[in-house]
Amino acid sequence: MELISARSKHYFYNSMVCLLKALEGMEVTVELRNDMVLKGKLDFCESAMNLNMSDVTLTTVKGEQRFFPKFYCKGRFIHYVMIPDQIDITKAMQWQVNKTEYFKEKERKFQKKTFERLQGSRAKAAAKLTKQEQK
Repeated sequence: MELISARSKHYFYNSMVCLLKALEGMEVTVELRNDMVLKGKLDFCESAMNLNMSDVTLTTVKGEQRFFPKFYCKGRFIHYVMIPDQIDITKAMQWQVNKTEYFKEKERKFQKKTFERLQGSRAKAAAKLTKQEQK
């Protein structure tokens, strides 16, 4: 899981970005605001809907096609994303949210262990200091 801010996490849970996140690794078609069309594999989606794609075919308004091995698209230029027919939207979104909850729980456990380790080392240092003062 990438490091993201609390604001980004809030936006992720309260928008359709979690659906795009569930489509990572799949072939998607994206129409841009200037009527150009991108078709390629979605590698990564950020919380601002910025997309990293690979093996992209860009079709211009005039019908010209260009191929790009890697393509980055800012979220503000996206008009809409066509979701493949085989995707059940509600299941995909629920799966993504559950997956994120799993990683949040793992992160909480890790933070708890780190805190306990830190507290233990502080207690040892305090005990050592107390023994030195008693001598």
